[in-house]
Amino acid sequence: YIIMGMKKYPKKLRAVIWMAVFLFFLLPFSSVSADVLGQNETFFVNSKFDDQSETSLSATLRQISDLSHIYIEDGYWNGLNSNARNQLISQIVDLSNEFDDRIHPILTEAFGSEPNPGVDGDPKITILLAPLKSNIGGYFDTSNQYPKRLVPQSNEREMIYLNISSLSDSQKINSFLAHEFQHLISFNHKELSQNVAEDVWLNEVRSEYAVTIMGYNDEFVGSHLEMRMNALLRDPSDSLTEWKNEAADYGQIGLFGEYIADRYSPDILTESIKGPLVGIPSINQALAQKGFSENFEDVYSNWLIANVINDISLGDKFGFSRDDLDRFKVTPNNIFLNVSDGGNISTTDNFKDWQGKWYDIVQFGAGNNRFLEIEFTSPSLTSFYIPYVIFNSDGTVRSAIFKPGPQTDTLTVGDIGSEVTRVIFMPVKKDRLKGFTAEESTVSLTSNIKRVASSTNEMAVPKEPEVMPDIQAPILNLPDGSLIRAEGDTKVYVINGSWRRHIPSPRVFDFYPHLGFDKVKVVSRAEADQYQDSNLIRFDERVYSLESGQRRWLNISGEQFSASSRAWDAVFRVNELELNFYPVGSNITQ
Repeated sequence: YIIMGMKKYPKKLRAVIWMAVFLFFLLPFSSVSADVLGQNETFFVNSKFDDQSETSLSATLRQISDLSHIYIEDGYWNGLNSNARNQLISQIVDLSNEFDDRIHPILTEAFGSEPNPGVDGDPKITILLAPLKSNIGGYFDTSNQYPKRLVPQSNEREMIYLNISSLSDSQKINSFLAHEFQHLISFNHKELSQNVAEDVWLNEVRSEYAVTIMGYNDEFVGSHLEMRMNALLRDPSDSLTEWKNEAADYGQIGLFGEYIADRYSPDILTESIKGPLVGIPSINQALAQKGFSENFEDVYSNWLIANVINDISLGDKFGFSRDDLDRFKVTPNNIFLNVSDGGNISTTDNFKDWQGKWYDIVQFGAGNNRFLEIEFTSPSLTSFYIPYVIFNSDGTVRSAIFKPGPQTDTLTVGDIGSEVTRVIFMPVKKDRLKGFTAEESTVSLTSNIKRVASSTNEMAVPKEPEVMPDIQAPILNLPDGSLIRAEGDTKVYVINGSWRRHIPSPRVFDFYPHLGFDKVKVVSRAEADQYQDSNLIRFDERVYSLESGQRRWLNISGEQFSASSRAWDAVFRVNELELNFYPVGSNITQ
């Protein structure tokens, strides 16, 4: 499979590259002289992706166009004969023309501009073609967008890395370039303009859809889209939002992006890049701006239904309209046959946020009991909502959403065996809306299925979806990472969504290049008090509580965290310097 858009860095660099809460970026940077044909440069590269696991390489500028500089790795070039070199030059001329004439104008029209002139003061982007590992098409490294005094291993360029082994396949290399160029555009609109870090999964959704925008998926056989469809079919229950940079992740985001554009609007994806919101809240905002009554929960529910039914004749949102995508269907995780009177079926699974699993009661056995009851139990029942589909004997289907809670833990469907012939339910864990990681926590859910003669519960009647307010939007319309102080108060806080964290010492400003008292916005006390206080921080995967000037590791499971009174959105990201500023206290185990 092809890996693109990786954003994992050594721990010493992460703090500088991804300061989702605090980082304020430099404007402007020092300019450099223009590159000239034949110029030789030594570039830092990511050893995880380089075919020889090198950290740097030498390359020479072989093509200059209006919008790009294309460098070729010297070792690769030196291994070619004159005919192969001439052929390579012809191929990179074609690549530069494709970028100048199509990729750049089309994608900037759709998503907006890349940093221009950017950190190097040069409006041209650098494309480095070098041998990468065989399963890697290309990558984009945000560290190159910072000056060396902040990131010593920065190349100080707007830069994209591509695998030179794909150069002979124009569809592949053009697709890789379009994908990575969107990451550069996203970096400009989120990190540089809004001081926020986009969720990786959504950034990848836009990059995958950029390939479709360019028309590179029009020929379906052998396309990115066909690979993504096959990856989804191999592992349909991978989490949409947890990002490990594996084939299953690309299968999820590739098909999800196609579904949103197909059944809603491509504008949902292009609008989500604008403004300070990231992750699911940015999708909710885009849906509302484009006049849709559905929120992300509804869209995700409909997508799960489309994956298992894929038939728009049964409902406009229950499938894909594209010819090449209108035939695939995922296989349900659990299939139940002959659900009869007196029987009881119990199944337990662990769920991560936004992880689709399908439970298909495909056949009802003999019996007179007319009600189906599905009782749900979980350590955190309110973490879930349950989309479900009812198949009627007349060939029609109905869909609805059941929201379990302590007093309403049982979904009931009537007319079993007469009108209703099949039921599919799809529990979804929905705790987190942004700030996803590569290792999300799980919560268990048990489903007890039985057929009963009577029920005090009424069947949930499908209705128009309710519009969920975007609770993640900053209360004062300030981006995450803003500093505030209430009038008449000396305490300075950094905000994140609806939470605020006290900055305990002016020394914290020394750990972030552009933090300072000049960045503090004075607000009314009432406005400041709208934010909830949080003392939770993390640099890597560990979450700490700041108490009495010490950091105390929450040595508990993600399930325990979710079941406690703590909230994931209240966890603030810090860099390694600030983390180490706080002395280590005793661990918290509950």
